[in-house]
Amino acid sequence: MVSLTENEAKTIEFLVRNFSKDYNINQLAKELNLSPGGMFKILKKLRNRNLLLEKELGNNKFYKINFSFSDALDACKFALIEKKTNPYLNVWIKDLNILKERTCLAIIFGSILEKGKNAGDIDLLLVFDKRNIDEIENIIEKLNKIKSKKIHTVYQTKEDLISNIKKRDKAILEEIKKGIILWGRDVLVEAIKNEQDQ
Repeated sequence: MVSLTENEAKTIEFLVRNFSKDYNINQLAKELNLSPGGMFKILKKLRNRNLLLEKELGNNKFYKINFSFSDALDACKFALIEKKTNPYLNVWIKDLNILKERTCLAIIFGSILEKGKNAGDIDLLLVFDKRNIDEIENIIEKLNKIKSKKIHTVYQTKEDLISNIKKRDKAILEEIKKGIILWGRDVLVEAIKNEQDQ
């Protein structure tokens, strides 16, 4: 089991969600509202634990998750456990749980995260085996009939997700970066790892 301080977990989470870009100490410090000195200590500790890879380019050092180390994968899954929700969002999360058995990854994103009940709709990324498409569409249709806001769903298979991550699809990258991962952190981390291993 990997143990992380709050700031270490924030650093890992940020690097996973923003895997498509390289960040140095100063950039990470700014993004995470930490001092460069504090960021240096965190990165050094995570690097020494083999959770991060360090790449030198000129006078800068850039950091990425060390996806080849199993503890780093565990640290990513742990760091992606979302804590920032509100009561309105919690109701939606509970209602969407009906999809958990039929999907392997769900990310809620869009205006609901900022506007709460003032959002116009609910945006949801679902990853699943394509054999489940009819059942999933039926569930979404039923929810749309009884809920006050319409659910707009982005459907993906694991292969679609991996392909879109490799292509650096802007919409998918944005959903990963800003969305709340309801379940399937392991699927997301594996898809990102797959892209990084190429």
